[in-house]
Amino acid sequence: MNAETDTTHVGRVAILIVNGGQTPRDDFWIRLCLDRIARYTDYPDYHIYLWNNRLGAPELEAWLLAQPRLTLLSAAAYEQLHHPHRTPLQRLYHLAREEGAKYVVTLDSDAHPLCSGWLTTLLAALEAGAALAGVWRDENVSATRPYVHPSCLCTTLDFIERYQLRFDFDNTHSQERTDTLSHFTLVAEAQGLPIHRLTRSNQRAFHYLMGGIYGDLIYHHVAASRERVVFHNSPKGFMQSDQHRQLRDETAELLFSQYDAYIEWLQGRAVESAFEQEMWQLMERAKDTRSLAWWLRRARSGYVRAGLWQRIKERLGVVSKRHPLITKVVQRVRKLTRSVHPGRKVDEIFPCRTLAHAFCPQNLYPAAAHGWKVKPPDFVGIGAPKCGTTWWYSLLIEHPQVVRHRVHLINFPLNKETQYFLHFQYRCMSAEALDLYRSAFAAPPGTICGEFSVQYLLYPTLLEQLAIATPETKILVVLRNPIDRFISHWNYLMTKRGKMLFGTLSQQQRYSYNTFSLYTEAMLHSFYGIGLSRLYEYFDHEQVLVLQFERMVQSPETELARTYRFLGVDDRFHPKTYHQPVNQGSYLIPKPDADERTRLAAYLKADVERAAALCPEIDLSLWPDFVGIDRTRQPETERHTHPQLGDYRPAQR
Repeated sequence: MNAETDTTHVGRVAILIVNGGQTPRDDFWIRLCLDRIARYTDYPDYHIYLWNNRLGAPELEAWLLAQPRLTLLSAAAYEQLHHPHRTPLQRLYHLAREEGAKYVVTLDSDAHPLCSGWLTTLLAALEAGAALAGVWRDENVSATRPYVHPSCLCTTLDFIERYQLRFDFDNTHSQERTDTLSHFTLVAEAQGLPIHRLTRSNQRAFHYLMGGIYGDLIYHHVAASRERVVFHNSPKGFMQSDQHRQLRDETAELLFSQYDAYIEWLQGRAVESAFEQEMWQLMERAKDTRSLAWWLRRARSGYVRAGLWQRIKERLGVVSKRHPLITKVVQRVRKLTRSVHPGRKVDEIFPCRTLAHAFCPQNLYPAAAHGWKVKPPDFVGIGAPKCGTTWWYSLLIEHPQVVRHRVHLINFPLNKETQYFLHFQYRCMSAEALDLYRSAFAAPPGTICGEFSVQYLLYPTLLEQLAIATPETKILVVLRNPIDRFISHWNYLMTKRGKMLFGTLSQQQRYSYNTFSLYTEAMLHSFYGIGLSRLYEYFDHEQVLVLQFERMVQSPETELARTYRFLGVDDRFHPKTYHQPVNQGSYLIPKPDADERTRLAAYLKADVERAAALCPEIDLSLWPDFVGIDRTRQPETERHTHPQLGDYRPAQR
């Protein structure tokens, strides 16, 4: 019996692969990888889960769909992946786990097996007690600790789940430099678990980190992504990166055109003298880093120009953060650039912002063709304005398990809000309108998708429409001292909306508009009690998370972890922008003094009492204007019946 067909290790094996690249030439890698898997794998129960990051390649996509034993998931054009490799691996893993995999193997698209028995060897090591088996990357030991590299890493679901490991970010909080999936090795070593190492077995090598053969089982072309070849121990700078790219690309040409000779040369076997001479010349060129010819090649390289331009942009970004005036100038230049269209007539009127209307089907990006599920939103943030919701949403989106909604609005390409229900007011919504809203959200396996429309909490009749459209969604509410929120909101409306929409009004007309329209609108959204009482008529308390802006500012890590847990995503993730300011601006209106705040507090007192009774988690000590109010006052609520919902108000718990 062939070793590969031995059923003593029967258990579903999931092979996870992330495909990248930018040109059709890069497709050779995934074609070679899948061809070698099919040729050298006789194991009876394996399945390939492949994530495709190379969009706009229909021929490749069609070829992948035709492959046996393969499930294809695609990237979406509108999503910015937290990491192009780790994030897709976690999504593939989630799907494989749901479909009953027992073992997991990760393969880079520029890696592939070299002989039969490769998978059986790895599985046998796991059955013998190893926690991990795979490519042992110790060539870079001066910069990184040796570890099992994701170019070929084999492990069990039991190991991953027992130690709560994730593919999309490193939770070991290690102070040393780490690489993708290196935390798997760190955890195994910390627990004293065996590791089956496939060490580098090249007899010849043109580079210490490229063209590696491991355990005579696996070939891996480059110890870095194919888009950007920078090693941890490389000198800083794009020159060294460019040298690696050229060596990578030239040897790739040999691999694709003369595969057998290339592999045999690496294994130390005899090859034709012309090919051997070509390989030795490559080795010499890899070492030649200081000749005049080398510097001339670097100067003519497009990689160098691209790297230089990237450095300039990064430097400008650092300077602009230190100098707000420069930031404003850059923003104005970007707006001016976006507003210039070739051939536009001088008297042409720009279209209104799409946010002024309900979005239409043409405002939705198409869902990714493969593996994404269109569904109602997993969460909806409903308010309130000027309570840090933009900041909080940006932290949510940083999480690799949270993806953006599909709505693309003019001038709002990455907006957190859809504000969809505002446009229907008290009118009944058709089934088509409700279905359109639900179709605005799509997510791949293991992720969630939602929105944050800050008008929803207090807008008349809106919560009823939201409950009809998505009764099972989770609700996020962010509150702030209602006086501070009101002042900030009024100032925002006057400085932003007033100038944008009514800049041509006379001074007297503008005064009337600001006083009798914007003032009352801003005040409306500080009556939290009204909105919360309506909210709990349509949604169970367990569906709602109430946050306070003041506590979020004091303890962002704690409050964000609480938010992650509520949404059902991993709460150990730590975004990089906890304290990055969002939507900060200068005040054009005078802030109230102590007497004026007392007057406003008296006006809002009854509503704050109502909100505090509905939400005991509100800490009134964070709102000094309302300390000492009666929290025991219970609001009266009614059960509402709607012809489309029936009696749907959940019992209060």
